[in-house]
Amino acid sequence: MASSVNRPALHVCNATGQNLASLIPALQLGATDVVILETGAMRESASSLKRALQARGVRVRRIPIDDATAESIGRSADSVAIELSERQRRLVLNVTGSHPFLALALVEKLTLVDELHVLHTEICEDRLNWCRPEPLTEPMADVLRLEDVILSQGFRLARSGDRDVLSMRRAGEREALTRRLGDQADRLAGLFGALNHLAGEALADEANGSFRPQQNLQYPPKDGRVLRDAETIGLLKWDGATEVVFASDHAAHCFNGGWLEEYVTLKLRGLEPKDWACHIQIDNVSTGEPNRFDALAVHRNRVLVIECTTSSFGRSSAKDADDLLKLTELARTVGGITASSLLLSAQPLAGEVRRRATTNGVSLLAAAEVRDLVGFLRNWMRAS
Repeated sequence: MASSVNRPALHVCNATGQNLASLIPALQLGATDVVILETGAMRESASSLKRALQARGVRVRRIPIDDATAESIGRSADSVAIELSERQRRLVLNVTGSHPFLALALVEKLTLVDELHVLHTEICEDRLNWCRPEPLTEPMADVLRLEDVILSQGFRLARSGDRDVLSMRRAGEREALTRRLGDQADRLAGLFGALNHLAGEALADEANGSFRPQQNLQYPPKDGRVLRDAETIGLLKWDGATEVVFASDHAAHCFNGGWLEEYVTLKLRGLEPKDWACHIQIDNVSTGEPNRFDALAVHRNRVLVIECTTSSFGRSSAKDADDLLKLTELARTVGGITASSLLLSAQPLAGEVRRRATTNGVSLLAAAEVRDLVGFLRNWMRAS
């Protein structure tokens, strides 16, 4: 049953490592002030939640909690209750992820608060459960933007290619070619591998400022329409046989996998999930470590991580397993416990790779399945 109660604008929550369970109700219910209770182990998590809330204009205060023993938790609860009761007459206490003793102690000790609203967030079930002032269930609203998630998980946005005007203009110029490559990925798989290899060779010394545009296929392609179309829009020159000359390093990057990222961009732009970005880099706030993603999307408060590849999986089972596990872990690290991941491959994937992907919870679309990306995204948006 949905709640129509006028909820207080002050929220009290715990830093737990699952910050979305505190961030979503704060945004959904229009909190203007949030008090974060933090143990020593959760200071970094509290900092991340604070950054996400402040980015939305919410005032934030942090209060340390000593959770070493039951007695110290009780003393901390006493101190918090006294401080809050002296200043506030109405508040929401979000007990999600709290130490059970702390949650019970706070409810018991906040006796001087005229209106105590007690909340538990079931993030995997998309609902807010109210324990006080009366039992109610409220559906979770679609409130999260991509930056909300990134900040709350301890990252900051460093770069997003889909917001680059020049990149978008270039992508628009080759949109027809990009759509054809994606829609015919099964028929063109062999050519993808060859062009991906040539582009990689052209860019091999890019870090040293060297670009080698002239490359040679091992044999003439059976169907040269893709190369002719690419030549028409100025991406490369082809002699009709084996010689390929990339027009620029940017063009080489396009055939080194960039076209598949642009294919994802076109589909996301058409479907319009709540928020999304392609060719995005986010940095870990604490370590500064960069993390690059082909695409990230958020819809109904859930994140989807999309990884694109035009090269072959299956050459090393150990590396495949490691890559798929990393994709799963990174999705959860960046998007929380409800995040999911998709591997989009221009080339076919062997049964062993598919088995490992299933084991690691990674969805797959490969070769002929690439054209089903829109259907996959629609299903994800409905289910998320």
